[in-house]
Amino acid sequence: MRDTDADWRELGQSNPYWAVLSHPDFLAENITPERVDLFYASGEPYIDEVVAGLEKTTGARPSGRALDFGCGVGRLAEAMTRYADQVTGVDISPGMLAIARARGGAVTYADTVPAGPFDWINSFIVFQHIPPERGEQIVEELLGKLAAGGMVSLQITAWRDQNREWPKDDETVTGFFRKKIKGDRLLSLPVGHIHMYDYDLSRIVRLLNLAGIEEMRLIHTNHDGHHGAIILGRKTASASLS
Repeated sequence: MRDTDADWRELGQSNPYWAVLSHPDFLAENITPERVDLFYASGEPYIDEVVAGLEKTTGARPSGRALDFGCGVGRLAEAMTRYADQVTGVDISPGMLAIARARGGAVTYADTVPAGPFDWINSFIVFQHIPPERGEQIVEELLGKLAAGGMVSLQITAWRDQNREWPKDDETVTGFFRKKIKGDRLLSLPVGHIHMYDYDLSRIVRLLNLAGIEEMRLIHTNHDGHHGAIILGRKTASASLS
């Protein structure tokens, strides 16, 4: 399995804004104070849309104690403070956390997820960069920290356009050996490479159901041919993950 944490530690040092929003304006060599302001301002309409979706789905807006998992430099965590009383942003990139902390504000930043419970857990364009085997474990751990009545807004990727599939030169290789070839290719890429992973949506829904999230709303996402969903829901019953 590729060490994606190492990739994001490197990106946090070399291209912290572009790694979050991959637009030329946010490359390290192009960044300006004005573009930094635009970068952070872009988080507000996204969070407003999420909150509107949660309200439509659950009849209430998120509040209380919130967690932004994979917060990066704090773009969404800052926007979440307009709704939540207390926001914690968690990321594994020291470079990104340093930038977020230097901005000050009401968000608390950490490199590990603190103890729950949380009334709102958010994650956007994060799990798509984490291998599913590990990502599912993280989702399960996060859901275990969700308070009764707590809300989730989690984005994952599930499928991709044909032109985003792996190269066809090993199409005759199947099963374990095809998987190994793909794994070897990933491991050979330099540190700092951004890779996309597809999740099995049914497995994620199972984890949500077992955590007591019985009603959900899915919003389609498409990041340059990589498709997925923002999953919105609320914990309405207590359940134990097993």
